[in-house]
Amino acid sequence: MMRLVRDACWGAVAVTVALGWPGSGGLAAPPEVLPSGLKPDEVEKRRYVDYARECVELLIEHGTDRYGKVQSPLLMNILDVRTRACPEDPAVLDQAYRVIRRGRRGPAGGNLYPDQPTIRAMYLLSRATGKPQYAAFADRCTGYTMKSLVDEKGFLWWGWHRHYDAYRDVMTGHSGNHHEIHVQQVLWPELWRVHRQATAREIEAVWQWHVIDKGSGECNRHGDAQRGCDFAMSGGEILAAFAFLYGQTKEQKWLDRTRLVADYYRNARHPETGLIPNRPNAGKDRFDGSHFDTSITAFLCTRLLAASEWTGETAFRDQAVAYLRAYAKHGYDPQAGTFWGSLLLDGSPVPGPRVAGGYAQYEPRGHIDLWQPYAAGYEHPIATAQAYAAAARMTGDAQLLEAAGRWAACIRRELPPRACRQETWYDAYAKAWAPHGTYAEHYGRTISFFLAMHRLTRQQQHLDAARQVAREAVSKLYYRGLLRGHPAKPYYESIDGVGYLLVALVQLDQAVGGGPEDAADVENW
Repeated sequence: MMRLVRDACWGAVAVTVALGWPGSGGLAAPPEVLPSGLKPDEVEKRRYVDYARECVELLIEHGTDRYGKVQSPLLMNILDVRTRACPEDPAVLDQAYRVIRRGRRGPAGGNLYPDQPTIRAMYLLSRATGKPQYAAFADRCTGYTMKSLVDEKGFLWWGWHRHYDAYRDVMTGHSGNHHEIHVQQVLWPELWRVHRQATAREIEAVWQWHVIDKGSGECNRHGDAQRGCDFAMSGGEILAAFAFLYGQTKEQKWLDRTRLVADYYRNARHPETGLIPNRPNAGKDRFDGSHFDTSITAFLCTRLLAASEWTGETAFRDQAVAYLRAYAKHGYDPQAGTFWGSLLLDGSPVPGPRVAGGYAQYEPRGHIDLWQPYAAGYEHPIATAQAYAAAARMTGDAQLLEAAGRWAACIRRELPPRACRQETWYDAYAKAWAPHGTYAEHYGRTISFFLAMHRLTRQQQHLDAARQVAREAVSKLYYRGLLRGHPAKPYYESIDGVGYLLVALVQLDQAVGGGPEDAADVENW
């Protein structure tokens, strides 16, 4: 067990260090953009799997904890692609808009939670290439956290409030160091295979500390047994954990607990539209207490689908389908050919402009912004598109497939990613950074979505779109073998979703090369 230190100062530090260039609103000026040496039309001279393999091999060679007195296979969350080292004091860059709080980046250390997509890529790479070393490393990295980085409640030391400082050899964090369940979706089957006891311990702790009302199913994104933010994205991951453990143990209590949390959100639905608030316990004082947004479709619905597969209970699938149908009905603007970012529960769209200042600025008013920078928050349109494709494939539902097609058309119109909405709280990012391109996560999820659509429809346009985005992504993000988090950053960063792009490149290689469809799944999980 590593030494645990309490550091509640990160929030203040983030405010201090995020001061940027004049007029930036806290955003540091973008550095000189590092050239990839690749033009888009040159990318396909190599196989897509080779870019993923090269990056993964460099992460395994250079990207682990080689700092301090204790060294381990834990992946570092940030690597400078120029030196391939983890910076002890990473540059501010886009921090004020990508994560807001500095500690969320895992500065000077590692955090397995945002690395879940990267770990997934390693497993897929071994399946696709037949080479076991990538999966073997993923096992070692995962196993290290599960055995060595555990708190007094039985939680893994991971999430959005905590990370391991590799230079100081301490488990640290910010704003209370809470165990937090946010937008990352955990690879429960892989964790279970690596360490069953630790996986069960983690899920038991989630029930004990995150489900704060054992009668209603009300939960909190923080694992402190206190009433707090019952975000739908958190609830989705919580119920998925319970569903997974039921699938492994067949203990009735885990199925009951899955139903309890799922029904907590279902019971808050509007009687006519079927729309639910993101936060049932927020009331009218915050917009998320009375509005529906795409974090619900992206994460609650996706995990309800997973829960249905793990438990065999169609009720969870039906709940996801109901929310997806409701948003498809009320959230699409046929005149604009796009979707609304926020809906009142009666189905009315919330028009723009977006609010400037205060918590209300985070409500995605008006139409969705596909390439917005914030990694958390309420706007997740590409992951929502993936949810529609996954649900359509699972159910064969024509309405869901139509909605997925609308998402595909909407995304194609905004390719390549060069802009996001201005006159918002992230206006400085929109003006200075967005013209360079977007985040690895956005590129990766978009590729995976179009591959899912190609698998559903066999329409060539979807495969062509996936290849178009992949050429753009690699030509923008590649640098001497590593893939960066953003074209205007000199860093590989877990929080920027490089793992999603690695997954997508393996998937695309299979699709282009005619490999077996099950060699690299095309759903978000």
